[in-house]
Amino acid sequence: MKKLIFALGFIAVAAFAHAQMIEPVKWDIELKPLKGGNQYEIVATAKIDMGFKLYGLTMDDGGPVKTSFNFEALENCKEYGKAVEVTPSNKTHDKMFDMEVTYFKGEATISHKIWVIEKPAKVSGYIQWMSCNDEMCTPPTDEEFEFVIE
Repeated sequence: MKKLIFALGFIAVAAFAHAQMIEPVKWDIELKPLKGGNQYEIVATAKIDMGFKLYGLTMDDGGPVKTSFNFEALENCKEYGKAVEVTPSNKTHDKMFDMEVTYFKGEATISHKIWVIEKPAKVSGYIQWMSCNDEMCTPPTDEEFEFVIE
């Protein structure tokens, strides 16, 4: 009987924790061909819930986790340049972290180019991000992507 009560209690706590998970940033990630035929751009657009901010690509370490493009597999292709903020980020002194931070509100678009050496090619990875509002922060979260280029 004790095991049953413990199991039910554990399930209730897990369900409550899951119900409390919030997702203030929703991503749309697509691959766009560029002129020339062998260059592509991975374009990631974030929709950010009101009251939250998504941290930018460039800021010092020691504070919130900055947004980053991370490649796990590059088959028959390679990175071309660096990830860029298509939507310009804002900059401010953040009281919570006591440092200068860059951030987006509402919507943000970032991109990274790849160079295809031979087709078929495959690129996969994730965008790591973190967001905060005035009361809380989400843990660093990964948004995965994978594209096959025929």
